[in-house]
Amino acid sequence: MVVYGATGFTGRLVCAELARRKASFAIAGRDPEKLGALAASAGGPEVIRAPLDDAAALVKMAGRARVVLDCAGPFARLGKPVQDAALAAGAHFLDITGEAVFLGASWARSNEAKERGVAIVNAVGFDVVPTDCAAVIAAEGAGAPVESVRIAFMAMGARATQGTTRSAFEAAHMGGAAFVGGRIQRERVAQYRWRVPFPEPAGTREAISIPWGDIVTAPRSTGAKNVRTFVAVPKRLLRVAPVVARLRVLLKLPGAKALGERWIRRQPEGPTPEERARAVTAVHAEATGAKGVASVWALTVDGYDFTARSAVHCALLAADPAFDKRGTLTPSQAFGAKALLDALAKSWGSTPA
Repeated sequence: MVVYGATGFTGRLVCAELARRKASFAIAGRDPEKLGALAASAGGPEVIRAPLDDAAALVKMAGRARVVLDCAGPFARLGKPVQDAALAAGAHFLDITGEAVFLGASWARSNEAKERGVAIVNAVGFDVVPTDCAAVIAAEGAGAPVESVRIAFMAMGARATQGTTRSAFEAAHMGGAAFVGGRIQRERVAQYRWRVPFPEPAGTREAISIPWGDIVTAPRSTGAKNVRTFVAVPKRLLRVAPVVARLRVLLKLPGAKALGERWIRRQPEGPTPEERARAVTAVHAEATGAKGVASVWALTVDGYDFTARSAVHCALLAADPAFDKRGTLTPSQAFGAKALLDALAKSWGSTPA
């Protein structure tokens, strides 16, 4: 296995998890000094220099592994060269994206992946493993055909990394979106609200609609005709969310991207270990189908710690010679919804229709 983008915040957490599990892996990226320093602290994995603008180096990198685990985002801008290399080399491609645009582009390559004899499995981190799995189990409880799926999450005590903020900022000008009537439909962020019965210690919270990655993955995982995703936010943000959502037009103005990047670089790189240790993340999915309404809840650790554990778990499963899935797959399609929640969630449960 090779981890691309290993020196980023989440990439380092992934490498630490691989080292903890005594897995064999290599690390790759563009900066040999950063890669060397990381290797020294992560059990001495092989270092491979492969800049994004060097296609030959990327293919050579991918050709040395059964699985390429890409941690270098924003993926809409940086993901394709690494995915291209994995397909060209005949390696499975996994990533930790949650970006709907990149997810959609990956689905368009499903036949190509099948022809190459490999799998593309996007979003094997917090985006979207717990939400994808919860949605699938809820849909099974609701019964086919599944009319609609609603998915919500909330993070208690969490803080975003620079990378997550950068991805969100670069996509913010697009506004919100949902899967409605069998297709992606644009809408305002926070256009819809849902009072979500999260498990304790979260409890029932107000959530607003956002364009989470599940609007691409859940229709394929569950067969639902309609999918909308939500995030719980503090009450003070509920009051201003409609106004903020309308300001996305400002992000299209000249210089807005540069200003945003300068602001992002002034923020902490990511949450501290102490902050991550205190964080709790809750997920709730509700499906409406032939049998009625069914729901599933799950509790996990901090989203970044979950991403590291989940990405490593999925990558090791894909690296197993017995893994024979091909084409573009959601995490639940590739590795099983209940199996993933059993392995990765602190706890989870369901309410059948």
